[in-house]
Amino acid sequence: MPVPTQRRLDLIDNADRDVLALSSVYPDGYVVETHSHQRIQLLHVKTGTMQLETQFGAWIVPPGFAAWIPANVPHQLRTINVTTHSLYFRAGAISQPPSRCQVVEVSPLLKELIDAAMLVPARYDEHARDGQLMKMLLHETVVQRVVPLHLPMPRDEQLAALCQAFFKAPTLASTPADWARRLHISERTFYRRFVAGTGISFVNWRQQACVLAAMARLSLGDSVTTVALDMGYESPSSFSTMFKKATGRPPNLYMRN
Repeated sequence: MPVPTQRRLDLIDNADRDVLALSSVYPDGYVVETHSHQRIQLLHVKTGTMQLETQFGAWIVPPGFAAWIPANVPHQLRTINVTTHSLYFRAGAISQPPSRCQVVEVSPLLKELIDAAMLVPARYDEHARDGQLMKMLLHETVVQRVVPLHLPMPRDEQLAALCQAFFKAPTLASTPADWARRLHISERTFYRRFVAGTGISFVNWRQQACVLAAMARLSLGDSVTTVALDMGYESPSSFSTMFKKATGRPPNLYMRN
C-alpha cells in the first residue's frame, strides 16, 4: 500500500509557517498506508469519500466535510475517487487543538478560505495578504460543528477483528449471539465486553457501522435499494428513515452524481 513520500512528510513537518496548504487527488480504491506528521491536519474532502482509520476507530468523511487529525497520530486513509485540500497547522498555532480525530462541517466561508489557501506558497509573507488569509483560517477552523461520523473500535484484539470484519460488510443479520459464539463467551459477557471496549451498545454500534458503510457505498454509485437490502433492512424506506434519523440527511444526498 502506498505511503506518503518522505519528501512530502518532510515538507509538512519542516514548513516554517503556521499553516501549510496542500492538495491531493486519489483514484478509486487508493490506500494511503499508516503514517503520521508533527502538524495538526484539517483534511477537507472536495470530491469523493474518504475513510480515516486509527487504532481508536474509523471515520467516514463525505464530500464537503473535513476531518481533524491531531499531530503524531498514526492514521490510514482509504479513498473513493477523492480530491482533498489539506491544511497543516504548526503545534501551538491553534488555540484549542483537537485531542482526537473528528469530522466537522465546513461552512461556506471556510470552504472559500481553504480554496484560496491552495494558491498560497509555503513560504508566504506573514505580513501581507497571504499571511492575513492564513490568520483568518486559524480562527475559522475552530468554530466548525462536529458531526457524529465516527465508529469506535475496541483495543481487545479478538473483538476488534470481529468489528473490522463486520464493518467491511455490515448486516442486521449479525447478532450478539453470533459474536458471543465466535468469542466462546456468553451473551451477557459479550454485552459487557463490547460496551467496555467501544463505549456504546452493540445495537447502536451496528447501526453506526451500517450508516458509515452505506455512505461509502452510495458514493461509489450503489443505489439506496441495493444498500438497504444488502444490509438486511426490510425495505429501502425503513433504511432511509434510520439513515436520516442518524445523520440528519437522506441517503440519496450521498449518492454519486
